[in-house]
Amino acid sequence: MTDTIPGTGTPRPPRRPGALSLAPDFPMLWGASAVSLLGNGISSAALPLLAATLSTDPMVVASVVVVGRLPWLLFALPAGAMADRWDRKRAMWLADLVRAALTGVLAVAVAAGFASIGLLMAVGFLIAVADTVFDSSNTAVLPKVVSGDPDRIRRANSWLVGTRTTVESFAGPPLGGLLFGFSRALPFVGDALSFLLSAALLRRMRGDYHVSRNVYGETRLWRAVAEGCSWLWRQPVLRSITAVAGLFNVACLAQTAIFVLFAQQELGLGAFGFSLLLAVGSFGSLFGAAQAGRLNAWFGTAVSLRLALVAAGAACLVTAVAPDAWTAGAAEVLAGFAAAIWNVNQMSLRQSGTPDHLLGRVTGAHRLVTYGGMPFGALLGGLLASAAGLRASFVVAGAIMLALAVFAAATITRSRVAELVGEPAAGRG
Repeated sequence: MTDTIPGTGTPRPPRRPGALSLAPDFPMLWGASAVSLLGNGISSAALPLLAATLSTDPMVVASVVVVGRLPWLLFALPAGAMADRWDRKRAMWLADLVRAALTGVLAVAVAAGFASIGLLMAVGFLIAVADTVFDSSNTAVLPKVVSGDPDRIRRANSWLVGTRTTVESFAGPPLGGLLFGFSRALPFVGDALSFLLSAALLRRMRGDYHVSRNVYGETRLWRAVAEGCSWLWRQPVLRSITAVAGLFNVACLAQTAIFVLFAQQELGLGAFGFSLLLAVGSFGSLFGAAQAGRLNAWFGTAVSLRLALVAAGAACLVTAVAPDAWTAGAAEVLAGFAAAIWNVNQMSLRQSGTPDHLLGRVTGAHRLVTYGGMPFGALLGGLLASAAGLRASFVVAGAIMLALAVFAAATITRSRVAELVGEPAAGRG
């Protein structure tokens, strides 16, 4: 019997599945991501605070961040290849256990008074190595968790991006600062516990997430890496998305690196005002993650991606001329919205359009380009601010994003998206 709206006889529209109905294993994957990201958010505030108590030299403190980024340049490709060789579920919970052990060592050292900059660098580097394994496997496992359906993949990514914004960017950092105020070791204890809980949830997943060895075979590691990179290069849409995402992150880091100085010196905000400015951007991200599907239904994925780039560029330019915190806050909401639309769609296209036995390696190659450029973006922002003032970084970042929108219009087209994932080439908008 058809379900209708009472009193009208009109059939009800199909319900959009929540996280619990996307797939039997998705709640475990989602819960593991949520608790682990909360731990990351706690540490993201506590780690620089701890580093600042150990050294007042800006270059020394910054070096902790740089060392934590290096594994993405060194290990993103082999980690992606191993995600196509190992049981991805096992790789994730083992990576969680390694991260829990390393964070626990740091917590003990802090509590005992033995923490040092060298220890922070060593632990941060090793945790980031485990991050490359976890991230490649996590991205590669999602399509199989939700049965490979492109619409379910997009909805699952909406949940994951929204969760990342809520717990890692919005809830985690204030909690980390609060815990650090009680005890310097407490945030790292919380982070270690989050990894343990994440591992426990992942182990409860019942599906088989091992890539068939008759597909991967006994291919040598670097030949397998080359196979993934070569396949990515031959896909026009995914190749363009990777290039755009790499430059997009350079532009983002160019402004992020000096944003705190901009808020203090140009907008006159203190520490609390700055934290509120960041928080309103998180609200934009949550809204964007929730509305990605609706925009795709209206315009199609290709146009949604281009609109996200235009909106991100416009947000940068508004920030560049913002006379007060209210205007800058509105721009942050728009920037968060645009970033969420971009991230949900680019991840979903890559996961939907890549064969399962290549997805780990393709993800590794994508991460090498997109994460590897972040330090250069931070350097660009610092150089621009020093040479032309704090607002110059936002002008250049906006120009880069608008140029990327023009590039995307020529390379990420409806017909190419349809060829990659079967989405109808024609659509509204």
